[in-house]
Amino acid sequence: MKIVFCSAEVTPFSQAGGLGDVIGSLPRALAALGNDCAILTPLYGLVDKEEHQLEPTEIAFDVHFHGKNYPIVIWKGKLPRSEVPVYFVDNYQLFGSRDQVYPYGQPEWELEGFLIFSQATFELLRRLHYRPDILHVHDWHTSSVATTLSDIRPFDQYFSRTLSVLTIHNIHYQGVFGQVNWLKEGIYKTDAVTTVSPTYALEIQSPEFGAGLDPVIRECTQKVSGILNGIDTELYNPATEAFITQHYTAETFEAGKRECKAVLQHELGLPVNPDVPLVGFVGRLADQKGLDILLPAMKALNDQGVAVQWVLLGSGDPKMEEKLKALNASTDNVRSYVGFSTAMAQKIYAGSDLFAMPSAFEPCGLGQMIALRYGSVPVVRGVGGLVDTITDVRAQPHRGNGFKFSEYSSEKLQEVILNALEAYKHKETWHDLVRRGMADDHSWTTSAQAYQKLYTRLSNPASVPA
Repeated sequence: MKIVFCSAEVTPFSQAGGLGDVIGSLPRALAALGNDCAILTPLYGLVDKEEHQLEPTEIAFDVHFHGKNYPIVIWKGKLPRSEVPVYFVDNYQLFGSRDQVYPYGQPEWELEGFLIFSQATFELLRRLHYRPDILHVHDWHTSSVATTLSDIRPFDQYFSRTLSVLTIHNIHYQGVFGQVNWLKEGIYKTDAVTTVSPTYALEIQSPEFGAGLDPVIRECTQKVSGILNGIDTELYNPATEAFITQHYTAETFEAGKRECKAVLQHELGLPVNPDVPLVGFVGRLADQKGLDILLPAMKALNDQGVAVQWVLLGSGDPKMEEKLKALNASTDNVRSYVGFSTAMAQKIYAGSDLFAMPSAFEPCGLGQMIALRYGSVPVVRGVGGLVDTITDVRAQPHRGNGFKFSEYSSEKLQEVILNALEAYKHKETWHDLVRRGMADDHSWTTSAQAYQKLYTRLSNPASVPA
């Protein structure tokens, strides 16, 4: 099956969030199942052509848009650890002059760029003589590809058998410009809609989580499904991780995590103590990630004299950054890294005993899956993909892999953290809990198989049961 992915970001070339991780992994997993995959994405100024060994092609053409001609040149690279080609749509005015994926504060420029990218998609595929079975688009930025395909398919023989899939990674980003909502248009026009977890597919049909589009999702419910994201288990592997001091497996994690924890404590200026539980957080500093209930819970536990250490990494809301810095300065058991560092993130996963994700909403979440892989027990709020990946050990002692709470409040978060800290004292059952989490399979293979089943059902509805 021929599958083309259209995305605003692709790891490792360009990334602003989880979308980049998905497009940097899912095509590789689908190719491993025998599919012919390709990726189309803009060539931003931030992409290092030399580092990623990109090569210019001989493909060049103009896109006509609103009375202007936009010259397009195509570059080609390869998704690491695969043979999947990545085609980069290059126009300096629209993309090459950008030093970030999304030009914040310039919405019209952003819209123009992605609409022209969408037009360029069809011309590029013709020139490549590549007729896809599936055009898989992602979020509002490339949803106009699905819209255009729906419009031209009845009279364009080249794309007459091509079908589209639109994946919603976060329904709060809709691409609303004037009277047009580009995500809404894509939902109506695409052949199938997926979200990044089964629970999120249900949640966005409600007013609480639908961000105003819940009536549209309910109207289109027959073509909506949720497929859980995976993680790159080769990249996130404590047995081979490049950034951590001591490698370990599920059999050797006790000594390995003890060493990683001591190194993390020392590096960040925390008291080096193997017996004090350490809670990690890696994510955007925003209310969506639960910082508005996490920071008060941390302060309350600190005021109560609870023996626990905290390490937080992230950036985002300037006010949240200032609150975190203030808490960091007022106590010896909290340390923060404002900004982003891949090395520090990996050290936190490996060195922490617990991992906090008290999200207000979470379409899928990768942090909890990475934490499990590194033997850090997740403490999560039961929303979105966190429901689909975390089983509360208090409810199911022999199957649980973390701790989960429902009510979005600092008090409930404090309660579940205290439960987790009490469980940490009982080493035998705690080590069983850690091993179960490390044994969970969150690789992309299962997700890729689910997508392949969806593609096959779309192409031949009688061949695969719904």
